[in-house]
Amino acid sequence: MPEPAPPHLLRHAPGLAERLAWRSLGRLPTPLQTLTLTLPDGRTRAILVKRDDLSGASYGGNKVRKLEFIVAHALARGARRLITAGAAGSHHALATAVYGRAAGLEVTVVLFPQPRTAHVRSVLLQQAATGAELRWVPRMTAVPLGVMAARLRRWRDRPRVVPPGGSDAVGTLGYVSAGLELAEQLASGRHEPPARIHVASGTMGTAVGLALGLALAGRPIPIHAVRITPPLVTNERLMQRLLTRTATLLQEAGLARVPTAEAWSMLRLRHKQVGAGYGQTTPAGEAAAAVFAAAGLTLDPTYTAKAAADLLAEPAAPDEPPPLFLHTLSSVEPTDPATLDVASLPAAFRRYIEREG
Repeated sequence: MPEPAPPHLLRHAPGLAERLAWRSLGRLPTPLQTLTLTLPDGRTRAILVKRDDLSGASYGGNKVRKLEFIVAHALARGARRLITAGAAGSHHALATAVYGRAAGLEVTVVLFPQPRTAHVRSVLLQQAATGAELRWVPRMTAVPLGVMAARLRRWRDRPRVVPPGGSDAVGTLGYVSAGLELAEQLASGRHEPPARIHVASGTMGTAVGLALGLALAGRPIPIHAVRITPPLVTNERLMQRLLTRTATLLQEAGLARVPTAEAWSMLRLRHKQVGAGYGQTTPAGEAAAAVFAAAGLTLDPTYTAKAAADLLAEPAAPDEPPPLFLHTLSSVEPTDPATLDVASLPAAFRRYIEREG
């Protein structure tokens, strides 16, 4: 079997490979496609879609790119376990369990409750099916203590703690590479460069990395990072800190110039689609999901539907190029849903799924 091609970041600056560990996990590059949406009033609208829902054979979405660097980093430092955290229906926790286990690492996920939906139930059951250790905490603010307890219990495994969303400097490298990948696809001339990019944003690593990658390629495109989490988690100060830390990592790895200011100028944190809070559906999100479903794309209510609602809320100016939607929800389920059963969950999770109200 041929060696997997290195990611676009390591092709852009081959010398980085000596300092930045990477492991092939996904099916990259992902397609860039034109999609025609039919709006509720009967008008049509063309958009571009970056199909990161197709990023992996076992499980897709935006976490695969991050985990290519995170898993490699953990293995290079002798870790035998990944510990991460998220909400009960966290796609990041599921992706970490899928790809961490596939790489021979044990995985612990610390999970807090979120509004229960059929989608949340499915993701939680998928996490249990991977064989990952599931640990319950009663609220988001208890996550640091839950992670600390998991580290103390599993210290013999030399665990590597992965932040929620995989959004530290190492994980963000995956989307620096994605930005370079997108720039190459646009340079082919098959698609007009988009007016802007819309992406769901929680821990912000996807948007920050994308901005850095596009800036490295000399392709400035506004990025609408659509907030889906509380302001305590998703805000400009933390976004700028993540950008600075990722740029510093690249510089320390040998990249001579990192266009941090150019990347920052591209980022726009959008606050109007969060609705009543994290995990809560919104009428605009439900309407956007229906429009995208009619065009063949499935969205989830927590992340991608809100990013799609932001895209549809932005009017298309005359003669403006189409916007780009970064599709970050996996189109692949790692386990046949018909085989999943609530009885496979630890007791605290069963109570969460089964309780009324």
